[in-house]
Amino acid sequence: MPGDGPEFSPPGEDPAPHRPDPDPAGRHAISTDFPDLTGPATEDPAPAAPRQSGVPRYAAFDLDGTLLDAEGRIPRATVAGIARLRGRGLLPVLVTGRSLPSFRRWRDADRVLDLCHPEVLLEEGDLVYDRGQDRHRAVAALPADAVARVRRACADVVASCDGRLLASTRRAAVAYAVAHGVPRDAIGIGPPTGPSTRLMVFGEKPPEPPGTEGRALRGFGATLLTAAGRGKAVGLAALLTDRFGERDGLSRVVAFGDGDNDAGLLAGARLGIAVQGSSPAARAAADLCLDRPLEEYLATTDLAGPDPTDRS
Repeated sequence: MPGDGPEFSPPGEDPAPHRPDPDPAGRHAISTDFPDLTGPATEDPAPAAPRQSGVPRYAAFDLDGTLLDAEGRIPRATVAGIARLRGRGLLPVLVTGRSLPSFRRWRDADRVLDLCHPEVLLEEGDLVYDRGQDRHRAVAALPADAVARVRRACADVVASCDGRLLASTRRAAVAYAVAHGVPRDAIGIGPPTGPSTRLMVFGEKPPEPPGTEGRALRGFGATLLTAAGRGKAVGLAALLTDRFGERDGLSRVVAFGDGDNDAGLLAGARLGIAVQGSSPAARAAADLCLDRPLEEYLATTDLAGPDPTDRS
């Protein structure tokens, strides 16, 4: 709750997000005796395959269903846990499927965001939002001919275009606003005015032109179309390469998620952790499936010390 409990400021120095910092003994480095995590986890384990090696330096968090509670807030104990990770040398990074208008409506955000890397990966990594400069940039886009084809074939389409939401009909705008909890007036009516990072199609199943991938959002009665070969893991790996000079994918990442769209991130990270209540796909992809609240795990587990999958 706002004003509820102590405020947390970033421990230690702030990271330098706009230049590579390849020195693993620098301010984000942690103990090099991080355990071998290829063995079975002891806390509600999912089958695990051998993972990449590397000194972990980053903690990637999904937002909805992972950090946020049912009221759309992050418990203060979770904030304390994230601060603890930061103090141990892991840089938190947010990776969410939210659009820019939806992200900007996040209440009580500053306590957590001040602990995280200033660039937030939105739209599953296809849009990067720099909080410090209040700027955003698209790093992937649907082919223009694919967007045109889907809009011709389907009546109710909402496009994410340069951080804006543009609907083909008022009906589509209302459906999107209800599904994502954004104000109706945050969604314009009209064709895309530039490259589109994603399309949400309500009602009929849309075509999937070359260069696109579709995913059914059954709870919303919609299909999400994105550029082919994208996802949270791809977006995060690109950010870490661009900003920190990382060259080995997610081998230095501990990732937390709960949904189907987190499965690739959990599978690709050095340690993938599915939080309590995760989807079957997320649980299958993870090394560790929590059977307790995330804040309890963050408060009691030392990711820089003994094996974090061992509760004994």
